[in-house]
Amino acid sequence: MFPPQLARFIIEWLTSPGDTVYDPFSGRGTTPLEATLLSRRALASDANPLAVALTKPKTSIPAYNQVMSRLNTLRNEYFASDIEISSEPDDIRMLYSDSTLKQIVYLKSRLRLDHPVDALLVAVTLGMLHANHSAAGATAGFSISMPNTFAMSPGYVRRYIAEHGLVRPDVNVFSMIQSKVDRLGLGARPIAGGAAWRQDATATPPRSLKEKPAKLILTSPPYLQVIKYGKYNWIRLWFLGETPQSVDSVLMSSGSLSKYFSFMDTVLRRLRQVVADDGYLCLVIGDVRRNDRHLNLAQSVWDEVASPQGWHLHSIIEDHLPTKHKVSRIWKNNAGRATKVDRLLVISPNKTALPKPTALAWERPTLL
Repeated sequence: MFPPQLARFIIEWLTSPGDTVYDPFSGRGTTPLEATLLSRRALASDANPLAVALTKPKTSIPAYNQVMSRLNTLRNEYFASDIEISSEPDDIRMLYSDSTLKQIVYLKSRLRLDHPVDALLVAVTLGMLHANHSAAGATAGFSISMPNTFAMSPGYVRRYIAEHGLVRPDVNVFSMIQSKVDRLGLGARPIAGGAAWRQDATATPPRSLKEKPAKLILTSPPYLQVIKYGKYNWIRLWFLGETPQSVDSVLMSSGSLSKYFSFMDTVLRRLRQVVADDGYLCLVIGDVRRNDRHLNLAQSVWDEVASPQGWHLHSIIEDHLPTKHKVSRIWKNNAGRATKVDRLLVISPNKTALPKPTALAWERPTLL
């Protein structure tokens, strides 16, 4: 996962309060969140609707009382007898008790992503749709016990439920969401000014971003054929009214180097249109292993794509990642196939000097 400390360090190093920070592969929204907390204008986009849903509330953060008021309204207006779940997919019904699923379906129908408060409740709900259970029976999510990052295939989950005799937990969704919101540390006032939208990074950027370019573009492009994000997020996509097939069909997931370089060539040409002349582009790119050969992909992107386009190279910084901090740890013995080294490719549209780095702060700013 993209370390928030890294995002915070780069944002403080290369921008000032009020500057625009843009992430065209927003993922879980780490860069936009850190930019927002550091008083920058946070913009983000992604071709994956799940990524957009997770990022939206991090570019426009509501106040705690706003979220509690909306959640209480939803709770008070909920009547189980009004909710029909018989038409929901069997693969979804096997995960939740009937009373739990009714609450989830109700929220699915009532929450609107275009509203900042609802967007935060959507993101919280998405994160709790499935999770591990503790040995004592406590759960951080609404479903039968599952890995809390990705969901295995419906067939695998169904067999696992049968083999282990799992029982669907009967939980109060509203109370669990409230407890989660209480732990977010939301402030007394909303923080607005940013935006997140759905867009393929190879598409034409919005006119507004062209007219007011970003001082910093900080992002982590897709790695070479690491995972099918739609396939392993089928439960969350159901909540969003999307299908894994439609999502994976638009995401870059090729193992071909030539296709990857072609993709990155288009992406960097698009990003040149939306980065300020005195701005910076920072790409976090993981090394890959190709037929037992180690490939420094960041260096290859510079050699094959960025350099021919005329970008100015500042540095390629190496960052070794402990396995325990990598999202691939959930695959246990297969995790070794994933990248062990990330590199930060720092380039700019023109030859400029880098500012002096600031000291790395491990504590993130709080929401007041």
